[in-house]
Amino acid sequence: MPEMVAFYSPETVIPTTSDTEPRKPLKRRTSALNTIFYYLGLEQRSGEDAKENQWIRILTFVVLFVTFITSAIGFFIMWFTNMYNNSLLEVHVFNYTNTEDFFAGKATKLQVEDLGPYVYKETANKVDITHNGDGTISYREHRYIQYLPEESKGKPFDQVVVPNVVFLTGVSKKRSEGTWNQIAFNMAASSSGSSAFIKKPVESMLWGYEDKLLSLAKSMFGSDIVSSSFGMLMTRNGTSAENFTIFSGESSLEDLAVIKHLDGKSRLDLWHTDECDRVGGTDGSQFPPHLMDRKHPLQVFIKSLCRKFPLVYDSEVTALDGIPAWRYKIPNNVFSHPDEHMPNHCFCHLESGSCPPSGLFNITGCSMGAPIFASFPHFYTGDRKLIESIEGVNPVQEKHETYADIHPRLAFPIDGASRFQINIQVQKAAMVSGLEKFTEGQYLPVIWLEVVPGVISDDLRAMIYHSTYSANAIQMSLRVGSLAFFVLSVVLLIAKCFYSTRSTSKK
Repeated sequence: MPEMVAFYSPETVIPTTSDTEPRKPLKRRTSALNTIFYYLGLEQRSGEDAKENQWIRILTFVVLFVTFITSAIGFFIMWFTNMYNNSLLEVHVFNYTNTEDFFAGKATKLQVEDLGPYVYKETANKVDITHNGDGTISYREHRYIQYLPEESKGKPFDQVVVPNVVFLTGVSKKRSEGTWNQIAFNMAASSSGSSAFIKKPVESMLWGYEDKLLSLAKSMFGSDIVSSSFGMLMTRNGTSAENFTIFSGESSLEDLAVIKHLDGKSRLDLWHTDECDRVGGTDGSQFPPHLMDRKHPLQVFIKSLCRKFPLVYDSEVTALDGIPAWRYKIPNNVFSHPDEHMPNHCFCHLESGSCPPSGLFNITGCSMGAPIFASFPHFYTGDRKLIESIEGVNPVQEKHETYADIHPRLAFPIDGASRFQINIQVQKAAMVSGLEKFTEGQYLPVIWLEVVPGVISDDLRAMIYHSTYSANAIQMSLRVGSLAFFVLSVVLLIAKCFYSTRSTSKK
């Protein structure tokens, strides 16, 4: 057994006696465990050293008490509440109001109106959980979506005109194929009544409908087409296909909740640098506590956008009616063109070297080949040409930026909003008709999403509130106490030096 490290302060005095002559007291070496027990008051000692170190015992107890309170609250919230199982998904739909005039040449620009929000309660749970025995946990996500009519501005049966993602994706894929394949696709689209825009109820457009063009393709190509149903958010409802592996924190809190693997791989195989392609960050529900210092950026991995996003400290705020928090935001340059922000070059198309304009992020590689581009809502922070290309687009920072208000001790968000927009690019094919009025490469907004925390119960809110201020009071006491001891030590040191000098001069 390895020898336990011994400390010599404080020392335990063992008095001894002799029949012949008195001996000096022996000093027993104390172990680290003895020292901890002593400072916690679990071991009794005598002598002047014990009295002098009484304040260290008090300080140790207070530090452990603060640690206990913080960890207990975090444990309770993470394991015994639904704070992070439930969230609100608010969907805004871009309804195109002048498509007929646009195709007739009466309007030079398309015009949209922002409808919604259509609000859904999103309940997320981890399923197929496996403890790997190496400090990691693997799981899949299961989400259950429930419409909230009382929270929504609009009805699920509202008819909307939106870009036909199935048709535009088909044209994009056929543009690199031969003439006869393009002609065949054009005939299939015409016979199924498919065109650049489609009119559907909001509910169907979001969560799935039977698409005629997909049905026709499935009947012709069979197993090559997985499903004839399509919905903008169809894959969000249900159990995810991806398998996550995260660090549990049992080996090191520095890796707490950090994603190690996605589907058993540490890379996405999408981007051409290690930093951009590497899996990492957390899912946003928890962060490693040691990073909460306002200097280090936090990393959030968003699987639907196939990348990590940085969160940088912005300001101190209050959330949940008075609880102090630190606001972190996604930087404005996260979607900037590499000419404006060089680190973004890794997200450009490697073979062609093409990069989308500022404000857009190409997620074709993780959208089954569809020409889908992500952005902030209403092209917030984007190139002015994007904003001016569509009538009705109006970016506003307060409505369209993404932020998280994070508890500085517990290292999890207690408020915030994640906001992103889904756009599709028009990519023409020579032998496919119906896109003549569009500019090649034009970007069309489809929907934008806002995810916010669900309703937090009054009891949980009160617990976080009172524990936060109790911890703050204890921390302030420690600061004041440490300051007092510092000042006292300085005064005593000066006094000691003064009297020593004075005594020397007298001699």
